Amino acid sequence: MLKWESKEEVENAVHEIKAEMDQKGGLEKDMEREMQHSLRIADPDLANHFLKLVREQVPEAMHYFEEYGGGA
Repeated sequence: MLKWESKEEVENAVHEIKAEMDQKGGLEKDMEREMQHSLRIADPDLANHFLKLVREQVPEAMHYFEEYGGGA
């Protein structure tokens, strides 16, 4: 499991989510669990950056992160 240490790592994670959503129409369980875990343990600024980017770039994936404030 990855702990994001920079905005660049968060941006890479969002690119991975976007790619999987585009290819498969959703996130596979492993990816969903990994991203939720990374979000849960992330520095608050990076967590907020992640949710902002998902909201802007892959809004159809927000429902995977609702319990972390993604539904707002």
